Amino acid sequence: MRISPVRWLIAGAALALFLLVFYLSGWVGPTESLDIRVLTSLWTNGTPRLLWIVSVPWLILCSIIVIAIGIRRGRAMDGLRAFALLAVCNVLGQLLKKVVLHRDSIVLMVDNTYPSGHMIAFASVALALRIVLPRRMRGVFTVIAALVLCVVAFELVHYGWHRPSDVIGSLLLVTAIGVLGGGSSHQGDADSAGEGRDRPEPILPPG
Repeated sequence: MRISPVRWLIAGAALALFLLVFYLSGWVGPTESLDIRVLTSLWTNGTPRLLWIVSVPWLILCSIIVIAIGIRRGRAMDGLRAFALLAVCNVLGQLLKKVVLHRDSIVLMVDNTYPSGHMIAFASVALALRIVLPRRMRGVFTVIAALVLCVVAFELVHYGWHRPSDVIGSLLLVTAIGVLGGGSSHQGDADSAGEGRDRPEPILPPG
């Protein structure tokens, strides 16, 4: 798959912002203080409604569903591409947060790290599903996914799991990977748009 210069530009900008947010949240006093202040002001004890869903079995199930939808629609390659993007996002996210990027943690409920693995999990699943869903369903799905991601972002900060910067960084990372991997199936869109044109015209009665 050939990646257009525009995609490289968007992905590069997202990655640059990803690193900038990491730097600002750990080594620049005013922005680090603001990041921590937002976290501590919103933090409360309680049980998240969505965060508990994330687990390895859940990601495996989502991967199976994504591949199955692609096969069911006759677009197995879209399903595999969506699965690959989902896998890359989560594996890379774990490597970055546990091995590459180190920053002082503010421990409230859990040891917060950059980026947020939970946010990456939800965002990458949303990205994968958008790739394999029919074009007519993508608009509604995008709105629903955006609302769910907003709730996830709020819960991550509200229950002290992550700083706001962790959430922002996760979305930037998934955006960069999604853009490079082809976050939308252009060939699939063209095929879907042409489905109606390929059908024979109905035979109408005279007059």
